[in-house]
Amino acid sequence: MGCGNTKKTDGAQTVAKKGNQEVSITPGTFLTKTKGKLSSNYSVLRKLGSGAFADVQLCNYKPLNQQRAVKIIHKAGLHYQQMDQDYMLKEISVLTSLDHPNILKCYEIFEDNWKFYVAMDYCAGGELFDKIIEMKKFNEAQAAKIMSQLLSAIAYCHEKHVIHRDLKPENILLEEKQDSLSIKVADFGSSCFLDSKKKLSGCFGSAYYIAPEVLIGDYNEKCDIWSAGVIMFILLTGKPPYNGRDEKAILNQVKTTPLHIERRDWPNLSQESIDLLQKLLIVGHKDRISARDALLHPWLQKSHEGENSSDLKTSLRELTAFTSSTKLKNAVHMFLATQAISHEELKVLKQDFINLDKNGDGKLSHNELLEQYIKTMDEADAKATVEKVMKEVDINHSGDIDYTEFLAACMNQNSINSKTNLQTAFSLFDKDGSGSITVDEIRTVLGSGQILDMHVWNEIIREVDQNGDGLIDLKEFFVLMTKNF
Repeated sequence: MGCGNTKKTDGAQTVAKKGNQEVSITPGTFLTKTKGKLSSNYSVLRKLGSGAFADVQLCNYKPLNQQRAVKIIHKAGLHYQQMDQDYMLKEISVLTSLDHPNILKCYEIFEDNWKFYVAMDYCAGGELFDKIIEMKKFNEAQAAKIMSQLLSAIAYCHEKHVIHRDLKPENILLEEKQDSLSIKVADFGSSCFLDSKKKLSGCFGSAYYIAPEVLIGDYNEKCDIWSAGVIMFILLTGKPPYNGRDEKAILNQVKTTPLHIERRDWPNLSQESIDLLQKLLIVGHKDRISARDALLHPWLQKSHEGENSSDLKTSLRELTAFTSSTKLKNAVHMFLATQAISHEELKVLKQDFINLDKNGDGKLSHNELLEQYIKTMDEADAKATVEKVMKEVDINHSGDIDYTEFLAACMNQNSINSKTNLQTAFSLFDKDGSGSITVDEIRTVLGSGQILDMHVWNEIIREVDQNGDGLIDLKEFFVLMTKNF
């Protein structure tokens, strides 16, 4: 990591207004940080991998019977720049600001004197690096599918002023063992928030994938674009970009003779793929293509032609029917959407979101929704429907529908509101296990350091408290979540 001061950016968030004050709730709000070893809620199934200063275990999260990967990071191996001012991993502050279908999700973190334990998404397909070893090289359709997802995640990060700085196949995970090639970008341990007023410093990244300007010490977010270009090169050719015998020799080649892609050297590749490679690997980073523009490149656009789009009728119907509710119910919906949604349902909704997100920026715009609704109704009705959807689903009033907002609106309410899920959500707020939720517990969970008047928190209780005792018991909580508003 090691990048100046960080600045907070918001992912999908619920905003509850009271006067001029707001309660801002993001998916990261529910990332709990606990002192002590990994809790008894986790049972270790097997070891997934290990490195010099970290181990990864596959665990079962017992409250939801959910498989999660737990990364155990040894503090002795951390650089001071990888910690924030509160001696917490900077990687966590980055991950909690991101809300994208192709970025690994972090659930909770534990800390003892010697280690951090970070519970994250489990991607059963393992590293893209191992898939490359297995397949040797990918055809252009396969490579384009991976690059579309990778560039979408990069474009989203860059819009949020986040730079990954260590993109490589080892840090790209395949969600499934099957040949779906659905990926998630992982390991933000070297990432940082870009501050336009500060010059980036520090040489981060791995030898094959590091951008030449990083070695010089004058770089910006375009270093991620170079790394993506190298990944695309390896996917299409099955060969490493440099032939140095060791890391020192490779870094010297990167600095003195960086990659230049010529059509004559790769006659089996299409002209469109060569053109995108050339734009991703322009040596002068100021002239290098942006991730957002790369997503619109003809090679990637052509790869989407003829794809079998999923049937969007169900998700569009759920978006139309969704109605924003009380502050607490909106928050619980977001919690359940981030943590309790089933794998199979999430797989379907994720694909629906991607199919709706035509420009691949990780958000759904007014125009993208209108393009779909107008296929099934006249223009006037479609415009009215989209206005209603944006008003109800875009709870943070960002002007777009974020990924978690989409999930919260479209997930199956009957299955997500199961007794087990609601009890898990209730326990999140009932910190002392007393069987009721107090205003202080609401503030602890949803506050995230926000300084707001007490009447804002009391109002959240009053909206749900049926018997007027100033508390929310389990019965009131269940009524809140299962009653149709």
